[in-house]
Amino acid sequence: MGWESLLKLAPWGEIAKAAARVPDLVRGMRNPSPDAAPATSTPVPDAERLVAEIIRIDNNVGHLRAYSEQQATAVATAMLNLSARVTRLTWLAAAALLAAIVAIVVSTVR
Repeated sequence: MGWESLLKLAPWGEIAKAAARVPDLVRGMRNPSPDAAPATSTPVPDAERLVAEIIRIDNNVGHLRAYSEQQATAVATAMLNLSARVTRLTWLAAAALLAAIVAIVVSTVR
């Protein structure tokens, strides 16, 4: 139940865009062009874009984690309330059963 709403709220457009760019980035890392400049300490634009994507994904995961924690808290609260009601109703049913047994015994004894 909670997973369905979590899946509906996921940023699927952003996830699809990031997933579409991953093969090109990985291919470029595996097969660098022969005339590519030697590695330097300054990041290349693809690496900067990859870092930005990772940060965006990390932020989205943080939002999803916060949302799932909120949903878990709501479910736990609902379960506690339900448990309290069931306990209360159990005690009332036990008292009603005991009163009915006493009434039957009293009417039988007379």
